Amino acid sequence: AGDDTIYGEAGDDTIIGGDGADVVDGGDGDDVIDTSGSAPADDYGYPGVFPADTDPYDDRDTVDGGAGDDTITTGDDQDTITGGAGNDTIDGGLDDDTISGDAGDDTIIGGHGSDTIDGGAGDDVIWGGMGPGTDLFNIPDVDVPGDPFPGPDLVVDNGIDIIHGGDGNDTIYGQDDADELYGDAGDDTIDGGIDNDLIDGGAGNDTLMGGADEDTFVNLNAGDTVDGGADGVDNDTLDLTGSAEPGGSLNVTITGPDSNGNGYDGYVTYYDDMGNVTGTLNFEEIEEIIPCFTPGTMIATPRGERLVEELREGDKVITRDNGIQEIRWVGEKKMGWKDFALAEHLKPVLIEAGALGNGLPERDILVSPNHRVLVANDRTALYFEDREVLVAAKHLVDNKKVKKVDVMSTAYIHFMFDNHEVVLSNGAWTESFQPGDYSLKGIGNAQRAEIFELFPELEQVEGVEAYTSARRTLKKHEARILLK
Repeated sequence: AGDDTIYGEAGDDTIIGGDGADVVDGGDGDDVIDTSGSAPADDYGYPGVFPADTDPYDDRDTVDGGAGDDTITTGDDQDTITGGAGNDTIDGGLDDDTISGDAGDDTIIGGHGSDTIDGGAGDDVIWGGMGPGTDLFNIPDVDVPGDPFPGPDLVVDNGIDIIHGGDGNDTIYGQDDADELYGDAGDDTIDGGIDNDLIDGGAGNDTLMGGADEDTFVNLNAGDTVDGGADGVDNDTLDLTGSAEPGGSLNVTITGPDSNGNGYDGYVTYYDDMGNVTGTLNFEEIEEIIPCFTPGTMIATPRGERLVEELREGDKVITRDNGIQEIRWVGEKKMGWKDFALAEHLKPVLIEAGALGNGLPERDILVSPNHRVLVANDRTALYFEDREVLVAAKHLVDNKKVKKVDVMSTAYIHFMFDNHEVVLSNGAWTESFQPGDYSLKGIGNAQRAEIFELFPELEQVEGVEAYTSARRTLKKHEARILLK
């Protein structure tokens, strides 16, 4: 007992620290270090199961295993453990520990508590909670007489862990609670377990499993395999933000519903900047997908570029033909996976940066299939006697730089001026909303009523015909000429 300072130095040492806040340096050699002492066990998140720790500060150990294949066990309270070089086995015990495995193929058990673990270099196996094997104790279900539904099983509260695998091919188990799990470099296997985990495989071909509840998968790459899991509150998210290669793109393909019908299975195809396929990511049991497109189209205004979703009636926008014009109406149509399943022709079109020539658009732009963009070059002047024409995005699809994409959801945002205008969107000229028979039918009754209130003449055929297009619009067969 007591606050000891122990140096093992070279050799294969066995060090028992006992109770107290010990400082132990095992030095070189294959050491066995145990500072767990005999303090009473914690209550594991269920008060009364075990005696509470009356002094949470009396057994905070600092242990450095040094070089060699060490076995380190600490007890309760917040310990700091460094395995050092070698294939170490570390058990943090109770409470919120900070554990570094360092180099070598380490086995690390965080134990009960919210631990911060870094496996370091090597092929590590890390448990955020109590580790493998049977439970330390068995608590029967909590049943209420006359209640037809049995109570839940009580499990050990392992704490909210932050785990980094480091370099190497690591295996990480988050177990229960909302953990942050990072595989880092290498081909890692990560299992989030129970609760709402953040899972980041890092570089390499990773196998990522969310387990039960609402998990989020980020920093994904071609070669990864993602299984969101179907248990618990099943609402897993595949976040593809930043996933594409520099200058490249990706495409999400839904192959069918998941096992319980509330999400999807599918795959993501990765393309380089030349449109060549570089790899795929497979996923299953995913309910939400955040696509890798710019957060919102940027519209040029006198005050600089603004997100289209932030524009309101009365805002001023730069137009190609009539200078600065005021927005008269803004509308939005939200589209979900069910809408796209019933009407695949409404899926959005991705126009990649540079697809329209001369480096335009400056950034990827995602638009509705009928949204028209300005095309101006020598071919348009030669074939159509107009250097500038409008072409629907769906008629520019070449499955290289312009393609239809699968998304779980999106929103089509429209804004309208006194006249049909051409505006700058992500650096490219595209149209504002033009109320025609087709477009008015597609926006819904409430928004159509708003437009008729602002422009009552549009309720008549003559009024619609008078709201003329800013440019000639190419038909599908005419647009095909531009793709040759």
